[in-house]
Formats: sequence, C-alpha cells, structure tokens
Amino acid sequence: MYAQYECVNCVCDHAQKIINKLFISNELTEKESFDKYMELLKHLSNKAEFGMKPIELSSLIYDKYYEFYDDEDLFENEKMNANQMFLEMYEDLLDFCFSTEDPLYTAFKLSTFCNLLDFGIKNYFGELEWEIESLTKSRNFAVDDYKKFLDKIEDANNLLFVHDKAGEIVLDKILIKVVKNKYPNLIIHSAVKSRPIMTDATLKDAIEVGLKEVSIPLESGSIYPGTILSKTDVDFRNIFENADVVISKGQENYEGLYGEFNKVFFLLTAKCKSVAKDLDVEIGELVFKLK
Repeated sequence: MYAQYECVNCVCDHAQKIINKLFISNELTEKESFDKYMELLKHLSNKAEFGMKPIELSSLIYDKYYEFYDDEDLFENEKMNANQMFLEMYEDLLDFCFSTEDPLYTAFKLSTFCNLLDFGIKNYFGELEWEIESLTKSRNFAVDDYKKFLDKIEDANNLLFVHDKAGEIVLDKILIKVVKNKYPNLIIHSAVKSRPIMTDATLKDAIEVGLKEVSIPLESGSIYPGTILSKTDVDFRNIFENADVVISKGQENYEGLYGEFNKVFFLLTAKCKSVAKDLDVEIGELVFKLK
C-alpha cells in the first residue's frame, strides 16, 4: 500500500507527540519546540513523494529527529508501566486461553485485540482483565486466515514473530506460549526494535517481560516505525528469509511487510481509513491475514 494524503496528517501528529515529549523531558522553551517541530515538517515536505508507504513518511521524521537526539527513550515510563500491568495479568490470561475450546485461536484474538489498547489505561480491581476476556470471546476477525496458519505451521521448523508495542508484547508472549504448547519442537525468534521509537518494544522490554522464556529475542536493526526489510540488519533478514512462518504484529508492520513473502501472517487492528480501505474492512476491526 502507498500513503494517501490523509497519512501526512498522521505523520504530523506523530511528530507533535515527539516534540511534546522533548518539551517535557529536555525542558525546551516554546520557541525551541516550535523551531524543532518546523524542522521536522520541512524535512518531511522536502523528502516526501507520492508512492511512499505511510511508514516511509514516518521514517523521514525520524531521520531529522535523530539529528537532534540519539537514543533517548522518551516513552520509557509509559512502556515500563504497560509491561508491568500486563505482566500482572499474564497467568490469568494464559489460563483463560487454555480454558477455551481452541486455546491457540483465542490467543491470536487476545493478542490482536490488545493492539487496540491505549497507554495510560489501568487495571483497577481486575476490570480491564475482565473486559479483555469478554471482548476476546465476543469479537471475531473480519479477515480470518487461521486455517491457513494451521496448514503452514504443521510442517514448520521455525517461526519469526515481529513484535509491535511494549505492554502488548506480554500478550504476544501468551500467544507464543500457546503456540509452543501445541508445537513444542518449533524454534521461535522474537524481533523487536533496535532503538527507542515511541512505544515500540525494544530488547529492554523483551527482557523485562521475559520473552526469552518462550522464544529467542533479537533486534531487527530497524530504527523506524514499522519494519521495512531494506532498513533492517543482515541477521534479521536471514532469519526472516529462512523462517517457515512469520507473524507480523500491528498496523505499521503491515504497512512495511505486506506483499513481501507468502508466509507472513498479519495480526492487527485497522486503525485508520487508509489501512482499513486497503484491507477492505471497517476501522477498528480485527485482522488475521496471510500476505
């Protein structure tokens, strides 16, 4: 898919969130914040071209941002809080999956549904946990290639999971745990970002939630939103190309990886008009799609 003109607004909103965080964490003046934001927009305006993918537009913002700052994790506290909150629910949600008729299918829905959740939510008195379980039971995939996944995974030796956000990687961990329970000899790699990017999961988050208990965590080499193979490192590309099955989580990874290989299953919630149109679904619907 390629970016529509509406995607530019989303990229600008993304840039605003970065500048807002810089304003707070680095005590920028209002003029400094204004000037840096305008620099991001000017760079975007000068480099953006029709035919780019939406996340390629986002990467332009980061090219300029990295000239300002290096590896500062602007959303570190939000990610740590989200990881901890979901870890507190981990055992109960894992038990919930195994209590259903098809634990693996439930785990896929659970992982995908949580792609809808925002940072800052709280699990007061277990209400969020109850809501997650309830909605996982009631919501269905608008695009459902689960049977195709079962066909492909049956003879697979290795699987690559490309993760998206912190917090929800705990739900991904549940999914991987259920996959391993059904296919114990399957080798699974978990790929995360190589640099702090908004609320995307990094190796620090992977270690924090114990992903190594169920898979082999690695950095993809990506320092931008989403995953574009040409902007990842050689080790990741080798694992990607040699994987029998790939699970790609989240909308931005869909934007970057869709159409690459006939072995990539996309788990996402359609969050914007352009992606929903591309998938022929409504905004907010859950998607489990092969290539």
